[in-house]
Amino acid sequence: MNFEKIIILGQGRVAKKCQEIASEFFKTKIDYIESKKENFKDFNKFFNGLKNCFIVSANSFYIFKKECVLNNSIINYHNSLLPKHKGVNAHVFCIFDNDEKSGITWHKVDCNIDTGDILVQGEIILDKQITSLKLLNLQHNLAINTFSKALTNFKNNSCFKQEMGGGWHKFKDIPNDGFLKLSWSKEKISSFLRAMNMGFQRSLPYAKIKLFEKEYEVLFYELNEKSLILHLSDDMKISITKEKTCN
Repeated sequence: MNFEKIIILGQGRVAKKCQEIASEFFKTKIDYIESKKENFKDFNKFFNGLKNCFIVSANSFYIFKKECVLNNSIINYHNSLLPKHKGVNAHVFCIFDNDEKSGITWHKVDCNIDTGDILVQGEIILDKQITSLKLLNLQHNLAINTFSKALTNFKNNSCFKQEMGGGWHKFKDIPNDGFLKLSWSKEKISSFLRAMNMGFQRSLPYAKIKLFEKEYEVLFYELNEKSLILHLSDDMKISITKEKTCN
């Protein structure tokens, strides 16, 4: 565990808390680099020039290049129970897919995306009311709470291989391209709206619906056992009480 440098790459509360935890764990100063997309090209030169460093990717979308991976030790926080939902927006797709549980994974970084050996995982049981925003916050808390265990397991070389499969999602991927279908069952409509619901953190576009050849944004919704009320752009509002059948 003798590294030339220890670096936290990430953003937000998760990265900052991981910096604090790592500093206490290693009893040394930990460098923090904010992961901004506009700096990714500069990151290539910087990270590819490192050797024998320990790098923690904590809430970052930067993909380390092969040269960096081979010359350093890197671990990553991913917000799903790998191997399910590799890539981006895992919290969104697990709700849209009606998964019974989600969670987080700390894993080693290899030369592929989200396929490295698993250091530690934590589960979150999903109910039928959870939104993407709420799930993401729960995942961030769990990532922080399991980080010390991930470091300990890395130090002890305690990890296990991932299973194959699981699928993955690109940046451009959103459920059904962001469009709600009224022909879906009430359960599917619910999972779609909750998956697209990031509150005021608009990391996703508003859900959309097409009515009479015109597209509307779903600004907010009310969903209960008897009805669905959609509040749309252009001051439109529709209420649906009839049970629908999924296509």
